[in-house]
Amino acid sequence: MTEREFLSLYQKKRGLKSFNEAKEKVNMFWDTLFEALKENESVSFRGWGVFEKKVVPARRIMNINTKKIQYSKPRKTVRFRTGSNLSLRINDEKKLTK
Repeated sequence: MTEREFLSLYQKKRGLKSFNEAKEKVNMFWDTLFEALKENESVSFRGWGVFEKKVVPARRIMNINTKKIQYSKPRKTVRFRTGSNLSLRINDEKKLTK
């Protein structure tokens, strides 16, 4: 599914008047999520998953043209770990109750 298809589906499900309104709401969610990740190490949605900030250390790489060993710069990335509810819904299983 492309972003455009997702936004059209979101607009239809939420009963929004315009495609741009749907896009604005989804972008607001992502902006808020990234803002929260700047301040914290992780953002957790109970049962759905966790967005975590992770630092990827520098790696040793070889330039294939010059055969010289170089090092990449350390960088930050975002990792998403699925929660139990999301895994169950993807697999069409009902939530287990205790």
